[in-house]
Amino acid sequence: MRPRAVFFDLDDTLIDRAGAFDRYVEDLFLRHPQAFSMVGRARALEVLRGLDGRGSGDRDAFCRDVVAAFPALPLSAEALWADMSSRLPTFTRPDEGTGAMVAALRRRAPVVVVSNGSGRVQRAKLAHAGLTAHLPEVFLSGEVGAPKPDPRIFQAALASVDRAPQEVLHVGDDPERDIQGAARLGLATCWVSHGRAWPPALAPPTYTVERIVGRSQDFARVLSQWT
Repeated sequence: MRPRAVFFDLDDTLIDRAGAFDRYVEDLFLRHPQAFSMVGRARALEVLRGLDGRGSGDRDAFCRDVVAAFPALPLSAEALWADMSSRLPTFTRPDEGTGAMVAALRRRAPVVVVSNGSGRVQRAKLAHAGLTAHLPEVFLSGEVGAPKPDPRIFQAALASVDRAPQEVLHVGDDPERDIQGAARLGLATCWVSHGRAWPPALAPPTYTVERIVGRSQDFARVLSQWT
């Protein structure tokens, strides 16, 4: 059967969070050049990407690690997080193909965002990506009180659309939080790989696409395969 609802993760699924992070870092370099002069921008960007882990790690730990790695940065860990959480969403860019894909999909079935993160930060990203009007149903861990892969956030989304798990496709880039979390409840899954190999210790996703932003036609083919 065709999916009767589709759930999407946000970061590096519906939006290019990696690109926004790089643009935020470049802005940080411009504002605090003395903090990164010893290692150079290219090496500093590499270090910061590694510490960030595509946004998957604990944010407090990330900020402490950055302050420790770049002691000339004139920000405490708390101040860095305040800076990053307010400024990084502004570097999110709209993608015309993604917006059109979501709008078309919503004419066929409910479309819901199921994402970890705070309401303030994630809703700001949606707004800067031009997706707020397309995605009124949003379930965020900071608002629900349960981060993926906790089943409660998926269950809240399922209740909102009044669908059984087997009627829903969940799409996301994190193998454990998105794919395993959704699959444990019986949802079909689509992994956004960004060119990574699937972890061999985990049960594989139902479908895989390399990315959605800039390649929304690939996800359209996934939907056509679900019969």
